[in-house]
Amino acid sequence: MKAMNLKVQITFFVILLITGLVAAFSLTTARIQRTVLMSEIRQKVVLQGRNLALGFAKPLLHEDPEFELHPQISRIKGENREIVSIVVVDNRGLIKGHSDLRMIDEKYEKPRLAVPFDDGRLLREGESLGMGGDLLLAGIPVTEQDERIGFVYLEYSTLSMKEALQAIYGRIIRIGLLALGAGAVMALLLASHITRPISRLTAGAELIGEGRFETRIEVRSVSEIKTLAGTFNRMAESLEESRKALRDKERMDKELEIARSIQQTLLPGGIPELKRYSIAAFYNSAEKVGGDYYDIIRMDDDRLMLVVGDVSGKGVPGLVVMAMARLMVRDLAQRGEGPARLLRYLNWLLKKDIGGNLFLTMFCGILNEKDGTFRFASAAHMPLIHYSGKDGTVRTFRTKAKPLGFFDDEIFEKGLEESVIRLEPGDLVLEYTDGVSEMRNSGGEEFGIERTNGTVNLFARLGADGLVEGLMKKLDEFRGTEPQSDDLTLLAVSMKPEISPAATTGEDELIETSRG
Repeated sequence: MKAMNLKVQITFFVILLITGLVAAFSLTTARIQRTVLMSEIRQKVVLQGRNLALGFAKPLLHEDPEFELHPQISRIKGENREIVSIVVVDNRGLIKGHSDLRMIDEKYEKPRLAVPFDDGRLLREGESLGMGGDLLLAGIPVTEQDERIGFVYLEYSTLSMKEALQAIYGRIIRIGLLALGAGAVMALLLASHITRPISRLTAGAELIGEGRFETRIEVRSVSEIKTLAGTFNRMAESLEESRKALRDKERMDKELEIARSIQQTLLPGGIPELKRYSIAAFYNSAEKVGGDYYDIIRMDDDRLMLVVGDVSGKGVPGLVVMAMARLMVRDLAQRGEGPARLLRYLNWLLKKDIGGNLFLTMFCGILNEKDGTFRFASAAHMPLIHYSGKDGTVRTFRTKAKPLGFFDDEIFEKGLEESVIRLEPGDLVLEYTDGVSEMRNSGGEEFGIERTNGTVNLFARLGADGLVEGLMKKLDEFRGTEPQSDDLTLLAVSMKPEISPAATTGEDELIETSRG
């Protein structure tokens, strides 16, 4: 009778203990998981909204921002199924960026949120975050030079978080029921041997309850106790899986590092040495993977193609487009295509392959080493700068063409022109990306095109190498301690002053302008 009472008591207390542990652990785990997931998703939405506001600032200032904002918004929504909508409005509340172009210039009606959040540790001045139903809505100001120019409203679905929580709750309940059943069986059959295993089991469960999910319980006893220990081990393993999300950032950093090494292989391996000309180049990305691109391609014994491009997208998507453009340009160059025809073919190929989700600007020039002519065309890229060694003047050649990969052929060809200049001894040409002119100092002032031209006039007499070195020195002095905000690329060609070209002199510098 005493033995029976002891077994009953042990069974009762074991079941009571396991029930308490499972209940406490389940409730604590469920509460922690919900708190952590909700906090992470709030931070994710706010940070993503800030990144979008930062990226949409420049397009929002343009005359027709929807042409730049629409493909970016569509791409971002396509990459993240949890984003319900992205709306960019100006200070008047008019929609300037939307996945549906029919909504452009409509008045934006902000949804009413049942549960607004006001967390001073998370939100900055002017930012808002609230929840209504299954949606989180973040409102982030878009600023330029510390002045608000609009808002980005990001609607984010929390359904995936709720599904994850429901899966965790179900798993905890099933494991808890299994633990209770296994505990009752073990208590009835092995009451005389249960004290020591249960002590180990309780100690391990307490460690797991404290969040030490790497804990594994080792029990040397009958099979029922081992079953219960295995149940807690499986619970710990399932909870440990939730930590994997924290490792995603490390994995992404490694992938970006690989992408950066790939990008370095896409740039020219060296600068060719020419008898009558000097070439100098400089490239530096603002992030791990940049969107700038330049190339130097030997077409034949007399001609050398020089290319400078800037992809609208950064990161891995921009790298993919850059790699595609590089292969296409090199193939067209080997076919002997001129600058304008090359850009026309390239626009057609990119429009077909990337579908308008990204675009790039590009300058293409062909240097004829034999007669000193430099034939060039540009697709919405920065102006070409030409320095005359004869009279020390600086001229710029702007473009009216559209960027590549976004517009149809008939629209793209309207502004595409091909021009030719003849280089004389001491002359120099420079092409660059907007990371030069748009570089800012601590006061928010841009380096600008005029300052760029003035720097060229100051250092051009030193040749291509001297100009690139001097321009980089001026840029570093101007930027000071401010971080580099955009990718930076320079490509300069100068004709050595002591050697004169074979072509006749006295002709106009600009000897030909024609439709490409």
